[in-house]
Parts: sequence; C-alpha cells; structure tokens
Amino acid sequence: MRTLHIGYFSRSPVLALARAHGMFARLGIAIDAEAVTSSPAQFCSLHVGAYDLVLTSPDNVAAYRYGSHNALGVQVDVRIIRAVDGGMGLSLIGGPGVQRIGDLRGRVVAVDVPDSGFAFALYELLASHGLHRGDDYDIVAMGSTPRRSIALRGGHCHATLLNGGLAIAAQREGLVNLGRISDVVHPYLGTVLAATGRWLETHPVIVRQFTLVWQQAVTELLSAGHEIDTLLADVFGLPVAGLPAIQRILHDPGEGLVPDGAVNRDALANVLRLRARHGPDGGRLPGDGIIDPR
Repeated sequence: MRTLHIGYFSRSPVLALARAHGMFARLGIAIDAEAVTSSPAQFCSLHVGAYDLVLTSPDNVAAYRYGSHNALGVQVDVRIIRAVDGGMGLSLIGGPGVQRIGDLRGRVVAVDVPDSGFAFALYELLASHGLHRGDDYDIVAMGSTPRRSIALRGGHCHATLLNGGLAIAAQREGLVNLGRISDVVHPYLGTVLAATGRWLETHPVIVRQFTLVWQQAVTELLSAGHEIDTLLADVFGLPVAGLPAIQRILHDPGEGLVPDGAVNRDALANVLRLRARHGPDGGRLPGDGIIDPR
C-alpha cells in the first residue's frame, strides 16, 4: 500500500469522508494526514519531501512560487492541482468585548504569519473600514487557524480570521463576527490542494488516483443528507445543533466546497492582487504555471 503524506491547517471533511468510506484503501492508498503549526512549517515539509500534498491557501502557493521574501528564502515549483473551497465563511472574529471593527483600533490582531495566506485578505477587510496595519492596529503571528482560535479565547489577541467550524463555534459562544472576507473580496479562493512540480511529474498514476477519489468524495459529501452528520460534527468540532450552519457554508456557491475542483481564475486573480497590494514584494505577480490541473 502506498502512503500519501498530507499537511493541512484545518481538518478536511472531504478527506475524512473518503477515508471513512474506504475510498483510498480500495486503490491501495493509505493517507497520513497531520495538522501543521504554520505555513512556513508546512512549506518546509513540502519542499524537503516530508509532505506529498498540502491543503493550503493559494496565496501561500504564490508566496513560495514567486516571492523573494518567503520563509525558505528560495522559490519553489509548487503548483495548485485543485480548488477546494471559497473560504468556508472566512470571517474576522472579535475577542471578548470586541463588538465592532472600530474597537480594534490600537489593539492586537493575530495572523498565521504577517506576509502570506489569509493575512492579506484581513488587511483588505480592515482597510475597507479605515484601519491600516501598523498605524491603527498591531499584527502578531500566532500560527495556524486552530491555534489562533485558542489564542483568541485566551485573550492573547483581540481578533483573528476564523472559518468553518471554528468560526461557528466562536459565534455560538457569544463572540462577534466583525465581517466576512466575501464582503470585500469576491470571488475568493480559500483553500487549494497543492504539490511540488517534481512530485507531480514523478508520481502521475497516484496523483490521478488521488484526484479521482477526491472528486468522488466531494460529490458524495455535497449530495449526502443526515447520514454524515456524525462525521461533520467530528471534523468541525460542532454539536448537532451547529450542523445546519456548516452545511449552509459547505453548499454555498461562493464560499463553500468547489464541486468540480476547477480553479476560478477570477478568484485566483483576486488572491494575487491582494498579495501585490499588501505583500512584501509589491507589483503584479505573473500567475503563470501556478495551476496544474490533474
């Protein structure tokens, strides 16, 4: 049996369903998936071959493919092979006592790392309300989304971007959704499946098998009813009462799962524009070669 090593930020319902239903095992594929602590750690592992595939922000792919200021210090031939979702309800969630975006003036906002991933969408959202990084609020790096969720509850920051079950759980606990990224960037691409060109070129059969199973799992998940409630509750860490909200997000045509895995070029262009506007390199990014549909 061939083992695929995958690094992710938040658990994937697609991956969970495929594994639970034995879809990979029937093709002789075992999945070793683990949560990453941050995007630099994720891409370091991808670069050295510890991961075969990653579930990540498309901006992270751009950072390591084109950027000259990424954590590795080198450009890596990393490519997007499938679009996964449109952000899963990606929202700025305020900590205890934060009721509106204006309350963040002079406060601390947490990101994974300041110059990649969802951070640029965050800066765009806050700028649309007249708040600018460094002048009106401070940024602190606190790693992956689950880690930032814990930090927010612990009072280590005053707001952060959360999505999926983490955003729903936070609001169920009384924290305030200060604004959705889809309010200021539309269309948006939240998560993609990516791999290095080297690995894709040397493993064409297993890549084809993996993407076939992934598509089958997406289709099954989007057509399923209450029979997958237990699986969704486990993946998203929600009680049954929270499942209608996550189902609405999963099926949302703009923010939910991408049914066919095709990359929306306008959504990707918006991600690249955010990097050009708020990123360390500045200017327009080429965008060539970043998509490798399989």
